[in-house]
Amino acid sequence: MLFYKKAFDIYIKSSLHLGFCVGSLYLVSIFKQQITINYYVLICLFSSTIIVYNFIKYASTLPYYFFVQNAPIKKIQILSFISGCVLLFSLFFLGWKTLFFGFFLFLICLLYVFPLNHSKSNFRNRSKIKLFLVAICWSGSTVLFPFIESKQMDYYGSLVLFVQFFLFVVIYSMPFEIRDLNYDSKELRTIPQIFGIKKSKYISYVLCFIFISISFINQSRNNDLISDILISFILIFIIYKTKKNQTKYFSSFWVESVPVYWFIIQSILFGRII
Repeated sequence: MLFYKKAFDIYIKSSLHLGFCVGSLYLVSIFKQQITINYYVLICLFSSTIIVYNFIKYASTLPYYFFVQNAPIKKIQILSFISGCVLLFSLFFLGWKTLFFGFFLFLICLLYVFPLNHSKSNFRNRSKIKLFLVAICWSGSTVLFPFIESKQMDYYGSLVLFVQFFLFVVIYSMPFEIRDLNYDSKELRTIPQIFGIKKSKYISYVLCFIFISISFINQSRNNDLISDILISFILIFIIYKTKKNQTKYFSSFWVESVPVYWFIIQSILFGRII
């Protein structure tokens, strides 16, 4: 049992789980946009998620990250290196417009970690901005990135979906924001820091209502209204159960898996498979 626990911890800490979550959100997106699955885009998103999040979690906080001798970190370094090779391979099969947009998202990620204009503050530490940067990167990479590569012309539909996914990520991130109240600097001015836990939950419920409303408005374009309602109920339940002092895997696994739940719901309701 100890081996399985250690393996599971590495799975979580190495951002492999996050990679599957972003991949699941990509699949939900292309189903909604009626885009044919592009495995090179999927591989690109999966591998880049692992690289970026591992860099944010470890390289930006540990001195001498690339030379650290800590065994678990070394394993994560090896996984990140392999992911980097896979990422480079996938880039050769993507269009230049897609690569340009991907580079733009990559710059946002860099600014999330590194200071801007020689200041001591990066975007991650800027007041009120961290959550929205994450939402822009997630919704941009899973909605606009595959849309650009597909060369489809439904700009309005994809923009609406981008807004919906942006709201989804903001709601989905709230349990993490509440958990991080124990660790975040007060200068960050996150939603729970500004409004408190109870009001932050109410804000999330309102955003869930807006999320479902967008589905009602956009239902003439797809048949995904039922899945959107179901995932909204799951989000509402998770927000309701969220506490400041959480169990070890509440946010890092169960909450983080929400995009996977959404993909499973879509697959069951509509018989959609990879």
